[in-house]
Amino acid sequence: MVDHLFADTYLAALYDAWHPRSERDDYDFYLPRIMSAESVLDVGCGTGVLLADARRRGHRGRLCGLDPATGMLERARRRQDVEWVLGDLATTRWARPFDLIVMTGHAFQAIVADEELKAFAAAVRQMLAPGGRFAFETRNPAARAWERWRPENAVSVRGPEGEDVTITTRIVAGFD
Repeated sequence: MVDHLFADTYLAALYDAWHPRSERDDYDFYLPRIMSAESVLDVGCGTGVLLADARRRGHRGRLCGLDPATGMLERARRRQDVEWVLGDLATTRWARPFDLIVMTGHAFQAIVADEELKAFAAAVRQMLAPGGRFAFETRNPAARAWERWRPENAVSVRGPEGEDVTITTRIVAGFD
């Protein structure tokens, strides 16, 4: 049986290979905002690529990444000049608020129930400094991305141990 932590860490490494920084145009939106904020919280930070990029570009303030996935944070923690926290925004507390909270990529769409969304919004408000900002994104349903989630659109990436990995997505239940 494969240990869950190992599987999670392996999948985190595949995520970075599947979505390399060079193909993440959303970061071009977030980076100027991060660079101009003294303290930043990245909710759903994944493997920490965005905050690591900000630090490499000279951000000298407080950078904190929050993610519920152990494997993602294990990869993020390779950088020790950023604070990495395991958890979720609704249950994690900090002594000081943040000037900017960001939530990139697909993280926001993980909040699905109305009560979860209300609790999340309240937590964001509580964690923002006066005048602070929350920047997030989610999929545009009009783009109908799921129509391209088919086996014939598989993607090949180099795995963390140098192996070739094919990633296939497909719809397993119909929806509208």
